[in-house]
Amino acid sequence: MTDPTHELSSADWRRICDALRYLGRDLHHRSFAVTSERRELLWAEMDRCLELADRLSAQLPDEVMADGSGPEPF
Repeated sequence: MTDPTHELSSADWRRICDALRYLGRDLHHRSFAVTSERRELLWAEMDRCLELADRLSAQLPDEVMADGSGPEPF
């Protein structure tokens, strides 16, 4: 498999970060309608999504995250 990082633009990485944050918020909202056991699993996955978004964002230049060229964050 080829290295996909060379095929993605900075705007693509920004969209990925935004999507991961959106997914984390969606998991949090869904967690209120499930059992406490399932809620713990959803929160763990939410934490992983948000952590990955933060790690990816930290690797992008600041102007990419702040330029507003992508879609509005969710």
